[in-house]
Amino acid sequence: MLAATDRQLLLAALAPPAGYTLDQAVGTTYTLDLLALLRVPLAATTLPWAGAHGEPIENPFALLAALRRNASRISLFCHAGATKIPAGHVRLLTFLEEAVHPVSPPRSGVFHPKIWLLRFLAEDDGAPVQHRLLVLSRNLTFDRSWDIALSLDGVVGDGRRADPRNRPLSAFLGALPGMVAAAGGELSERTQRRIDLVSEEVRRVAWELPEGFSDHRFHPIGHDGRPHWPIRDVRRLLVLSPFVEAPALVRLRGEVPEDLTLIGRFEELARLDPELRETLDQIEVFDDPGSSLDVEDLPSPASGPEHAAAEGAEVVGPPQLEGLHAKLFVGKRGHRAVVYVGSANATRGAFEQNVEFMVELTGSHGQHGIDSMLTGLRDARLLTPFRGDGTIDVDEAGESLQRELESLAHLLACGGMRARCTEVAEGRWQVTLHPTGSTVSTVHTLQARPLSESALWAVDLTAQTACRFPPTSPASLTAFFAMRLTARSGATPVLHDFCVQLPLEGGPDGRCEAVTAELLSDRERLLRFILLLLGDEGQGDRVLDELMDLLTEQRAGATAAGARAGTEFGLPLLEPILRALHRSPQRLDELDRLFRDLQAAGPDAENLLPASVRELWSVVQEARAEMP
Repeated sequence: MLAATDRQLLLAALAPPAGYTLDQAVGTTYTLDLLALLRVPLAATTLPWAGAHGEPIENPFALLAALRRNASRISLFCHAGATKIPAGHVRLLTFLEEAVHPVSPPRSGVFHPKIWLLRFLAEDDGAPVQHRLLVLSRNLTFDRSWDIALSLDGVVGDGRRADPRNRPLSAFLGALPGMVAAAGGELSERTQRRIDLVSEEVRRVAWELPEGFSDHRFHPIGHDGRPHWPIRDVRRLLVLSPFVEAPALVRLRGEVPEDLTLIGRFEELARLDPELRETLDQIEVFDDPGSSLDVEDLPSPASGPEHAAAEGAEVVGPPQLEGLHAKLFVGKRGHRAVVYVGSANATRGAFEQNVEFMVELTGSHGQHGIDSMLTGLRDARLLTPFRGDGTIDVDEAGESLQRELESLAHLLACGGMRARCTEVAEGRWQVTLHPTGSTVSTVHTLQARPLSESALWAVDLTAQTACRFPPTSPASLTAFFAMRLTARSGATPVLHDFCVQLPLEGGPDGRCEAVTAELLSDRERLLRFILLLLGDEGQGDRVLDELMDLLTEQRAGATAAGARAGTEFGLPLLEPILRALHRSPQRLDELDRLFRDLQAAGPDAENLLPASVRELWSVVQEARAEMP
């Protein structure tokens, strides 16, 4: 876990253990990239999700299958107003609207924890329920910074008594609905049941600790509105943090009687008062450009998967990590090492104002102590002694204005605006924005657009109807809106772009069904998608390649008429349907749901199914009804 040469992809860490399937997932993040979240459901499937270099595939059909299976199992809580605007609109984001829950923290700080709690069910009815807790320093974005992750697996046993060490984790999960309500949101009954289930069940999990560790404690911070400084009773301390502030370092210096070592980014270290730097025993710059190590990591796509598929583009090759984002505190307590990993920076705001999550691990000093940590980082050529000769210039006015815009974005995302849908013609819907209060100063301007639109529109928060967008189809309606706040620092405009989620009042039902029908609007694609849903492991690559070939042909203008001539009878659906009936009846449930969704999407979509397939499906349903 603490070696600089260890690498793990987030999607791999989210994948179920062998013999298990994903049942529930609860995640938290500060900033959110919706396109990164789009890939999380894919990690829980047996479909191929990674290319030759570990990069996630950009196949919209694999994403569609994964979203239909798993999007309803996921709840992601994020700081309201801190969602990034995706580089391109992907209509599949409609499936995530009920999975994203903006929150507002109890105090004046930000919602900053980065965890995933995953609940897995065994394919064998006799096996116990398994949980996995991921504690991260990384937000759910495509950032390529150096981060750290802790993965803990545990089993819930029948009759197992609650472990008191799990109570803080349970309390943190139980506090999430209240923070959603503080942001003006409301959880569905299904999501509330999910939170109730995992927060109760996690009390009885026995966690398997990484090698070299013997004990653990969970430290949620700020979820109850109270400050908490978990780092204590250590004689030596190593602080690795991308952001540092004097008040936190002064406090730590006063509590650590021996060596205090600080590793950070040069620009942050240079901002510290020289007299404070003199009180520290070692100061090192995390200097990643000198590293020859590379890593398989999530690429940052130029746009959404549909665009990449249309252009036939694929990002290949492992990108290098850039910049420090890991947060780690390593101390010495007696003869043991104490490691704190999680989301908190070395700032007073992290421990007194924000909502954060940290885990304290106690273990071998020789294996996980300060000296071994420093040796590993130096061997990886990631550290350079700090050679600051003073301070750096800081644009305090600009930083203050940026913080003001971020606060305004948070207010707008916390119920500052409503979105209303009106059907203006058959199958055409218009979205209007309506302010709920005065949240933006007259010295700032606001522009907005649905993610499905390319142009920003001016928003007048003094009007009853702040903005009207052009009419669009149900498949293009979205609850996610890109927004831009503009202010001025002297003659220079300061921009702040962000994304908000606004419930669509009066919107039509069946938008996910409409998106499905639009992506599967060709009979060839539909039938091969059926094969994808029914296919055994190992067949997904071939079917996905065929689907992408068909998508590329259509977007390039090819007719493929000859290839479709024998579609109704050429595809061998009978064998995979009968195999699924025998081995995996739940896959037939997916197929039944797909057929019902196509029917709900209208006659054009329903008629894509050949008559022979409808007849076959009717026989299969009758046979299944007679099975014991």
